[in-house]
Amino acid sequence: MTAPSEATTLTITLTPELSAALNRYIAETSHEQSQSLAITHALREWAASKGYLNGSDEGLRPDQLNAANDD
Repeated sequence: MTAPSEATTLTITLTPELSAALNRYIAETSHEQSQSLAITHALREWAASKGYLNGSDEGLRPDQLNAANDD
């Protein structure tokens, strides 16, 4: 994970639908998580699952496995 001193600060605006989805994500993953940390975690999961995260050797989570990605 990138050290805080090396991180990039972004300001984003979410639609009401995305804001509600983010709040549901937080409720399902960690009640103590800030929105900023939740967005970082969700983006990291997405980037790793798509192969966009350099050095990521993470595979799919069990709930992501299906016949379509069975190779």
